[in-house]
Amino acid sequence: MNKKFIDTLKSQKKKIVVVGSANVDIVARVPRLPKEGESFRGESLSIVFGGKGANQAVSLARLGADINFISCVGKDHFGRSMKKGFKDEGIPINTIKETPDAFSGTALIFVDKDGKNSIVVIAGANHELKPEDIIRQEKIFQKGDILLTQLELLPETIETALILAKKNGMITIVDAGPPRNISKHIFPYIDVISPNETETEFLTGMNPSKSENRLKCAEKFLKMGVSSVVLKLGSQGCYYNDGKFEIYAPSYKVPVVDTTAAGDAFTSALAFAWGQAEIDEVLDFANAVGALACTKFGAQPSMPHLDEVQKFLKKHKKWK
Repeated sequence: MNKKFIDTLKSQKKKIVVVGSANVDIVARVPRLPKEGESFRGESLSIVFGGKGANQAVSLARLGADINFISCVGKDHFGRSMKKGFKDEGIPINTIKETPDAFSGTALIFVDKDGKNSIVVIAGANHELKPEDIIRQEKIFQKGDILLTQLELLPETIETALILAKKNGMITIVDAGPPRNISKHIFPYIDVISPNETETEFLTGMNPSKSENRLKCAEKFLKMGVSSVVLKLGSQGCYYNDGKFEIYAPSYKVPVVDTTAAGDAFTSALAFAWGQAEIDEVLDFANAVGALACTKFGAQPSMPHLDEVQKFLKKHKKWK
């Protein structure tokens, strides 16, 4: 990693369009994750904003990206609060739909003493973002360079966004979470797919935490029509394969507080840095952003600013 790379990131003018979910996260700190039928005393409760799309939009804004966020919230207190939060982060809110037909999306999150989590998501207003809402925003796609989306929205909404992005010459990056089947005809519209271990196993039938399976997993995605694969491997780091070149990038070791949004931080950093340097530097940068997100509690509160990432890389001597 070198200063020129960070300077390039600071000065880049690529426009990133995020199409995704926005949720209220109700987070319970617990000594351990509960078993089926078990009740015990929790340690604390907090309400913060989350949703994979919103997390990635906030992360990109803090890294300094030029972004637009297309989403949907309820016409309720949480929806208004989320829109204010986006505005405070410098994210335009004119592309965020408000609906009276559903409550704002909600996630119930349990975080144990080691920072590991279990999450239940109620889609709510997120499923009121329809294909026609995406089509109405085509002018933004016409000016965009990169589309970043996930799988928390309606499948037809995600498909519309991907097709519209490719029609307008954008690079498409898909965070394949939460685990869900993807229509076969959509894979060729995906330039970069970035699933975690659970999502990779769901989509390929193989566990990528075993190093001997990573190439097989990547090859399966590539055969489906995806151009590049970036497997998120949690504490092990990440693995990249585009059919011509493969690389494994180890993770950074940090004191873990909460891993809830580490994957979102990683994928947003991947989108932010994509095409700005050699792939090993891009992956190392994304690993650093993901690691930093593990050191703070809460999804969006944990997203680092670019200067924090720069200091982190200097501290870990990944700097020339």
